[in-house]
Amino acid sequence: MNTDFEKRHWFSEQFWRFLPIPMFQFAGKLTVRRPRNVTSIVQLAKNIAGFLLICCSMIVPHNSSASQLQSLPSIVMQAEAFIEQYDYQSPYSPEVQIRPLDKRLRLQACFEPLQISFTRPDLTYGNTSLTVKCPTVPYWKILLPVSVALYDDVLVTRRPVLRNEMLDASSVRVKKQNVSGLRQGYYRKDTDLTHLQSRRNLRSGTALTPSTVTPRLMVKSGQLVTIVLDYKGIAIRTTGKALQSARLGELIRVKNNQTSKIVEGIVQGDGLVRVNI
Repeated sequence: MNTDFEKRHWFSEQFWRFLPIPMFQFAGKLTVRRPRNVTSIVQLAKNIAGFLLICCSMIVPHNSSASQLQSLPSIVMQAEAFIEQYDYQSPYSPEVQIRPLDKRLRLQACFEPLQISFTRPDLTYGNTSLTVKCPTVPYWKILLPVSVALYDDVLVTRRPVLRNEMLDASSVRVKKQNVSGLRQGYYRKDTDLTHLQSRRNLRSGTALTPSTVTPRLMVKSGQLVTIVLDYKGIAIRTTGKALQSARLGELIRVKNNQTSKIVEGIVQGDGLVRVNI
C-alpha cells in the first residue's frame, strides 16, 4: 500500500466484508465508486458512521414496540400470589399449577395492578379458572385456567361402619386429604359427631360428607316428648306425643297431652320440643 488511494480502497473492502449479512444485503444495493479525487480517510469514516446510524434507527422502533407489551410471566406470577393469599380456611397452603400462556398472546402493557378473581366464586379449588383484568386503558380481560390442590384435616372412618350406626370419636380419625374432589362438603376434625349417623355401610377410611352421614333422629313418630312452652319469657314444661319423626332443628307437630291440642315446635334435643306461644 504505497499510495493513499490504495489504503482507502483496502479499508472500504474490509468494512463491507465484515458487515452482518442483513446489512451486507442492504449495502449490496449501494454502489461504491472508486473516488477519482483524493478523499480523506476522515470523510470516509463519516460516511460509514452515517450509514450505521440509519441502520440503528430502523431497529429502535421494533424494540420500543415490544416494551409496550404486557409481560406474560408477570400475569402468571400475580395469579399465583392471588391464590396463595386466598382465604381457604385451611391449615395448609394450596398447591397451584398454572398452564403457561400462549407466547403468541399480545396484550398491551397495563400500568395498574391487575384485577384477579375466580371466574366462578363457588369453584375456588380443583380445576377452575381466574379472570384477569386490566382496570384501566387498554382495558383487556383474559381467562386463566388453573389447578388448585387444597388439603385439609378431614374426618374419615377408623373402621367399617354399618348403616344407621351412631358416630363418635372412637369410630373416626383425622386425615390430611386433598379436598378438591369433595365438592359437596366434608366434616373437619372439630366437627361435633354427637348427632350424626351413617347413611349407609362405610368402609374404613371413607371421608365423612353430607352424602355418607346424616343427623340422627332426635324424635320418632309416636314417641313421648317433653314440650317446653315459652310464654312471655316464662318456660312451661309439659308432655306430649310426637306426630312425626324429626332431626335436630327441624319443625315438628306434637299433641299436648293435657290440652289435646296439636302444636308445632322445633326439636332442640333428644325428645325435647320447644314451642313459642
